[in-house]
Amino acid sequence: MALRGGRVRTRLQGHTPRLHLVFRTGDTRPGLSFSTMRRLALLFGSCTVLLPLACGPAQPQGSPGAPLKPLGSSAEAGAANPASETPPRAVKPRGDVTVTLLYTTDEHGWLEGLSADGVSRGGAAELLGRLVKHEGHCPGPVPAGIDAAGALAPAAPEDCTSPRTLLLSGGDNFTGPAISTYSNGVSMASAMGRMGYAASAFGNHEFDFGVPQFSKLRDLARLHYLAANVKIDDARLAGELAIRPYEVFERKGVKIGVVGLAAADTLKAAMAERFRGITFEPTEASLDRAIHEARETGAADVVVVTAHECPDELVPIVKRHPEWQLAFVGGGHCHRKIDARAGDTPVITPGWRLHQYARVAITINPSNPPRARVVTISHSIVDVATDPQAPPDPPLARLVTAWKTKVDGALGKVIGYSEGGIGPEEAVGKIVSDAWLHEVGGDVAIMNRGGVRQTIPRGPISHATIWSVLPFDNRLVKVSIDGASLAKDLEATSFIISGARRAPNGSWSVGGKPMDPKKRYTVIISDFMYGGGDGAVFAARDPKAVGTGLSWRDPVIAWIEKKKSAEGQPLEKKLDERPAGQQR
Repeated sequence: MALRGGRVRTRLQGHTPRLHLVFRTGDTRPGLSFSTMRRLALLFGSCTVLLPLACGPAQPQGSPGAPLKPLGSSAEAGAANPASETPPRAVKPRGDVTVTLLYTTDEHGWLEGLSADGVSRGGAAELLGRLVKHEGHCPGPVPAGIDAAGALAPAAPEDCTSPRTLLLSGGDNFTGPAISTYSNGVSMASAMGRMGYAASAFGNHEFDFGVPQFSKLRDLARLHYLAANVKIDDARLAGELAIRPYEVFERKGVKIGVVGLAAADTLKAAMAERFRGITFEPTEASLDRAIHEARETGAADVVVVTAHECPDELVPIVKRHPEWQLAFVGGGHCHRKIDARAGDTPVITPGWRLHQYARVAITINPSNPPRARVVTISHSIVDVATDPQAPPDPPLARLVTAWKTKVDGALGKVIGYSEGGIGPEEAVGKIVSDAWLHEVGGDVAIMNRGGVRQTIPRGPISHATIWSVLPFDNRLVKVSIDGASLAKDLEATSFIISGARRAPNGSWSVGGKPMDPKKRYTVIISDFMYGGGDGAVFAARDPKAVGTGLSWRDPVIAWIEKKKSAEGQPLEKKLDERPAGQQR
C-alpha cells in the first residue's frame, strides 16, 4: 500500500486534546490495517517529542465523544499511549455482556419539540435528558460558547468511562425548521455533538447546504457517515467526505460493527448535481460486502445496519440473507414508524423529528464462536414526550434558546395569521404553487409534494414559518412546454398544481380554457424539479429554461403578506382569492 500523504491533527474530546495521525491512501474503501497502524505508531514515536502541546491523557476507548477508531475501515489511526508501542486494547469480557443501541432517524433539524393537547413531543434537549436518565447514555462535550452549568451525566460514572450505549442515526440530520436551516445546519450539528451520536447513515439531504458545509457539519456533530453503497473514485473527494462502508465501535469490551447504507433513490430525492463524482452501487451486493468486511477485517462481535432506506425495501433483502446474522437494522427515509422483522432481525424505523427513538438491547458473549456471540436481542420504540423524571439537558436547552433568539431576530417579521393552523402538507403546497403563479407569472405552477416539510401552525405567520415549510435552498425556473407534453407531466401523483384543472373525463384546462396540445405554456417549477428531482423530466421538455433567480420562498412570503390576514381575518378565510384554475 502506497502512502499518498499524511497530516497530524488534534481532536478535542471533552476538554482533552487528542492527537491523531491521519494518512490517506488511494483506496476509498477499507483503509489502514491494524499492522500498518502499529508500524505508523512506531514510526512517529512519542507524541511528547513531536507535539508536546497537543498531547494529553488518552480518553478511554469507546467513550461517546471518542468512538473507537475502527479496525479496517477508517483512514485514521489514533496516536497510541506515548509509553506504548502498540495501540491499547480493551480486555475481552468473559460471560454475557449487554449493550444498548439507541437509534433515531430523519431528525431534520428539529431542535425544538412540538406541543399539542398539553403534551410536548420531541426536542433535542428533551431527548438527551431521557437518554441520560433512562438509558445511562453518556453525552458528548458541551458546545463551545454554551454555559455548561447543570450539564447532565449518567448516575453511574462508569457509564462514561466504559459506556454501554451507542447512539446512531439513520440520516437526514440537518435540513428542516428555520432554527436549523437558517444556520446552514450548524445549530443541529452542535446539538448532535452534545447528544453523543457516534455514526449516521448518509442521507439524501446531507448535501443540502453544499459539500464543503457537509464536512464542517460532520466534524461539528462528531459523526462518522456510513454508506456501503457509496462509491467515490476521486481520492481527494473521498478523503474530504470520509464516507465509510462501516465502522467498528467498542462498548464494554464488545466490538460492534455498524454498516451504513444510503437510499437507492438519492439522485432523484435530492439535487443530483451536488453528487458529482459519486455513484450509488446496488444495495444488496454492497451490504453483503460490507457486512463480511466488518466481521472479517474489523473483527466485529456483532453487526448492525443503519440505513437511510425504508424497511419496506430492507426486509426482503435481509430475509434473503440469514447468513448475515444481523442483530438490528435501522431504517429511515419514509418518515413513519415501522416495527418489522426479517427472520430474527428487528428492522425498525422510529418516528422522525426526534419524536421517538428505538432502544435495542443486545446481549453478547464474546467467548462464544464468532457466529454465535449474540445471545438475546430485545427492542422497543420509545416516545419522546414530557417526562418530569427526565428533565432536558440544560446546556443543550441553552443552545436551542440561543439559536431561536437569533433566528427570531432575523426572520421574525410577521406576514400573516392562521386561526387554527393550515394542513395537511398538500394544502400548504397548494398555497405555495398559487403564490408562485400569482407573483411570478405564467400559465401553470407545479410544486413537488416532498418539498413541503411541515404544516402552517396556528398563530402568527412569520418569515421563519415559511423557511420551516420550505427549508431547501431552491430557486424558481420558467420552462416552456407544449400542451401535449404538459398533459402527461400533470399526471404525476407527486405534483401539486395551480393554474390547470382536470375534468372528470380526463381532459385538462388551463386558465379556464381547454388545453391546446400544440400551444406552448409557461410553467413555474423549482430548480430541484428541473434537475430531475422526484423523477421530473422538465429539462428534456425545455433545455433552454429561464432561471428567475428568485428563492422559492420569496413569492410565498410576498403573496401571504398581500393577503393582510390577522386575528379575526385569518389566512384560511382568504384562500379563495386565487388565480384561475384549481388542482386536479
